[in-house]
Amino acid sequence: MNYVMYLVNLFFQIYILLILIRALISWVPHNRFNPVIMFIYEATDPILAPVRKGLPPNSLGIDASPIVAILLLWILNQVIISILYLI
Repeated sequence: MNYVMYLVNLFFQIYILLILIRALISWVPHNRFNPVIMFIYEATDPILAPVRKGLPPNSLGIDASPIVAILLLWILNQVIISILYLI
């Protein structure tokens, strides 16, 4: 069972890392058609797009969806790990 909890935790850590990388590359000029950049965008869009739609419009031009998505993923990770620990 520890192996499953480790894999679940690893998955969430990698996904959070991808969201952080996407947030960081948005601050610098980059080629969106680079295969690595495309992978990061395609991997993180399923989480970030719904979060972006759920947030109110921001007049400052700052995208808060990565922060909210990371928080939601962290909470989900904790819930899944807790459930697996009880099994």
